[in-house]
Amino acid sequence: MKHLLIAILLFVGISHAADPVYRYEGEVAGVMCSACSGHVQAALKKIEGVQSVSVLPAKEGGVPRLEITATNAKITRDDCVKALGEQAKMYDVRNLKPVAVK
Repeated sequence: MKHLLIAILLFVGISHAADPVYRYEGEVAGVMCSACSGHVQAALKKIEGVQSVSVLPAKEGGVPRLEITATNAKITRDDCVKALGEQAKMYDVRNLKPVAVK
């Protein structure tokens, strides 16, 4: 039984390691502070396959940047709006696009 459990754990670890990783970049208007950033990150992490979400400070005169890393190859702006729910009235995800993983 112990060997079966170890084999299952190894298989699960290997199958997750083989999942391809996708990156998305965009902008998210309305983020003014770390609490706002936390709300956006928590909401977008609920999208299927999302591993991490980063809200980065705006460049001078710009809008805060959004970076998403996921195993889902088809995350769209609409997915983000749906995940934000009512908060989508405050936070506007813009220009979300897939980028090449280096």
